[in-house]
Amino acid sequence: MVLVLGLLSACTDPVEEYLTGKSTPAADLEMLSPDVTGTATLFPSATPTATASPTSTPSPTPVPSFSFVVTSDMSYYGAPEYFDYPNFFAALLGYVKQFGQGDFMISTGDVLPAEETYGTIKQVLGEDYLWFPIPGNHDFGAADYSFLKNFDYDPNGSAEPNIVNWGPESCPHTTYSFDYQNTHFVGLNVYCDEDVPWGIDGSITDTLYDWLADDLAGTDKENIFVFGHEPAFPQPDDQTGYKSHIYESLDQYPEARDRFWALLQEHQVVAYINGHTHGYNAAQFAGVWQLDAGQAMGVRAAPSPGTFLIITVAGETINLKTYRGEEGPGFAYLLWEEIILKP
Repeated sequence: MVLVLGLLSACTDPVEEYLTGKSTPAADLEMLSPDVTGTATLFPSATPTATASPTSTPSPTPVPSFSFVVTSDMSYYGAPEYFDYPNFFAALLGYVKQFGQGDFMISTGDVLPAEETYGTIKQVLGEDYLWFPIPGNHDFGAADYSFLKNFDYDPNGSAEPNIVNWGPESCPHTTYSFDYQNTHFVGLNVYCDEDVPWGIDGSITDTLYDWLADDLAGTDKENIFVFGHEPAFPQPDDQTGYKSHIYESLDQYPEARDRFWALLQEHQVVAYINGHTHGYNAAQFAGVWQLDAGQAMGVRAAPSPGTFLIITVAGETINLKTYRGEEGPGFAYLLWEEIILKP
């Protein structure tokens, strides 16, 4: 297993040019690469002197410091029957616990069976561990959609992380945003439009775009992350070269995709994080990172290795560590790549 440390260079040219109106539409682009205490001496005096009131020194503002985990596409392997296997979702969570489960986990879709997946998360990472799922294209069976729609996304109430905005009327509880310390998080149901909460192709519809524009305009947090199931610019897996869902993701509707990306750029979003392709990729487009979180089914469950991300915010620095599963017989997860996302 090769450990790659370093920065991925920004991929600007074609997309950045397109977003500034200098090139052909991004639909024509198939693959884009992407922080003296003095001692008073008292002298006797016949005249009492006034005693100065002590001046309090303000406590320094705590430097933001936290981490969170990203997983995606468990796709049935979070179910109880796979719990005791060394190479599926529960085993992956064991490595999450080992390397640092952080303050919460965000899962970018295809979390079915959702209720059983949540049970596995609680069993491995603790009953009170916070989970923020969003729907993928396979999460709209009656049981899974009902679970996600009625899930308690805000168990802390007014304590952080706390929900600050619920989504549009057609999909209020599968689209939401929350704050934690100096960072704003947005989860999008990319299958929602004005009329239905699911059932359309993945897209940033007018309904979703308008809600997101208002949400981003209303936050004063210095960092922003946006999450959705489908990539805006599908890329091959960074390790295996595996390609999937090209022109079958948000790129299927390039005008809506490019308007969405320009909005992220306008608000200096750190990263858009997605799943869907089952491959891992980290690349910048027009100054915004796109992170494909790969698949959390397990090390043998898809053409590309099982993957999870740990993102750490420390002051002004945001760091990504990507862990990937090695092939048998050990099925271990190892640090595969580390990237500074900001500054």
